[in-house]
Amino acid sequence: MESYELSILESFDRMQHSLQQLSRQLLQESPRCWLPVSDSEQMFDPLKRAEALYSDIWYRDGLDGRETRSLWGLIGGSEVLIQRARTANIEKDLFRQAVKAYKLQTGKLPDKLLHKRAEHLAEKLNRSGLARLHLKQCYRHIPLLEHTPDKVGFSWYSSGRSIRRISIEQAEKMLLRLDESQPHIQLQLRKLGDLKPGESLAQLQTQAPVMRANVRWKCGDTIVRKARNCPLPLLFPLAEGQPFPEHNEPAINPPEQRQRIERNDLRIDPLPFLPSLRIHRYN
Repeated sequence: MESYELSILESFDRMQHSLQQLSRQLLQESPRCWLPVSDSEQMFDPLKRAEALYSDIWYRDGLDGRETRSLWGLIGGSEVLIQRARTANIEKDLFRQAVKAYKLQTGKLPDKLLHKRAEHLAEKLNRSGLARLHLKQCYRHIPLLEHTPDKVGFSWYSSGRSIRRISIEQAEKMLLRLDESQPHIQLQLRKLGDLKPGESLAQLQTQAPVMRANVRWKCGDTIVRKARNCPLPLLFPLAEGQPFPEHNEPAINPPEQRQRIERNDLRIDPLPFLPSLRIHRYN
């Protein structure tokens, strides 16, 4: 076996082991926690749900592979539990680096190699519908706080989007990679040809709604605030007898419409100029 293949398998084993250690500690310690519960989930143990979320690194049949399974929450545990999560995050980063190195060496992702190693783990865990590793879920960190928060405010952030500046030449190449015999592609190519040379365009990508945690705690006489995405339950130190942080309980599902008001001076035309590529003109 090549050294880079051995490296990635060893890295995968270490990551998997660190997640198993975290799972054992979580269920053994049984720390105080809160997870949102829908009507259909009221009978499920919240700690077991959190454990399943932390250790979930698999695709599931019938689900879009670009999506990740997420659920926010709060877990206050011991320093041992916090350290288990730190170690898991380190091993996740090392595994990601190993995957990157493998891809540089071979020009491809290690799906088949890792699937073979993971098959017996899937059977051992007795999970149906596990096809292959979900690299995005392997890479994402377990959210950690080094200090106990006084208050956590959860809120949906559903206004996110990425903006990529595109030249006319780049847009033309992207259109030509599509089926240029189609009338709607020809129309867009003609529109592109009518633009002034040098004009910049913007390709927009609406981002999936994410849950944000707005954290507050005291540091001496100072109030410290921090905001972060929270795709998994937020883990923080909590001593015995210490009060659990105050928190709100947002809706399970994100709002259907953007919460932020569009600016009147928006620099990007809201109507797509090249709909097939989600490309807009600047105002």
